[in-house]
Amino acid sequence: MSQQRLLDIKNGYNFRELGGYQTEDGRFVKWNKVLRSGDLSELSDSDLAFLEDYGINFDVDLRSDIERTKAPDKKSSKIKLIPNPVFNSGHDKTEQQYAEQYMDDAKRGKQNMINSYQSMVTSPSAQNAFKNLFKTLLANTDDGAVLFHCAQGKDRTGLSAAFFLFALGVDEETIKKDYLLSKEAMKPFIQVKIDQYSKYGMTDELRQNLHDLYTVDESYFDAAMATIKEKYGNINNFLHEFIGLSDADIAKLKDIYLTD
Repeated sequence: MSQQRLLDIKNGYNFRELGGYQTEDGRFVKWNKVLRSGDLSELSDSDLAFLEDYGINFDVDLRSDIERTKAPDKKSSKIKLIPNPVFNSGHDKTEQQYAEQYMDDAKRGKQNMINSYQSMVTSPSAQNAFKNLFKTLLANTDDGAVLFHCAQGKDRTGLSAAFFLFALGVDEETIKKDYLLSKEAMKPFIQVKIDQYSKYGMTDELRQNLHDLYTVDESYFDAAMATIKEKYGNINNFLHEFIGLSDADIAKLKDIYLTD
């Protein structure tokens, strides 16, 4: 397998490798062990073959039950699907209702994203999902990879990737840079959403909100980190107390996912 950050998936968004990042002890995250992505509902046969050849063992779906029902993942029978919703409410409005919600206040989208990021480091449902994700990551002791994803692979997936890299000892600046790679990766999707919602009447406010809802931003990431530091003091305490990782768990994660 080649060592490239953005994977060549034709019918999906934001499929990325987490290998190659250096940790504070001088080791590196292994390539071909963990992928992060948007949903798998539109994958072509060649996309599916690519992921099967990649050796995916587990598909951890962070979307809600409603999202999974509307757009179920395509995958081979060799891949174990693990439904694992970070939030299991919302996502139940029609397109027109969403358009009307964001039509007149240009700040609403960004504020809703910040609120969502704060909820992802405080809510019981998110806590349960992150615990389950790490159980799967700890179980991936054979050859093969874990893929985890949400709808666009940027928010629920973005923080999941951040917590995984934090647990391995990657520094925060590097982790934030990985998170912000979604900004470029999502540009085509933002245009798709603008075209999709134009039939309801496009205002400057709606256009701005669609951008803010379907991109990533430093302010989103920083809101989550500030909440973590306020409630737990530092990310290490958060990993132990909120996600429930023991020192032995973190040592095992490093054994599985790091190399010299």
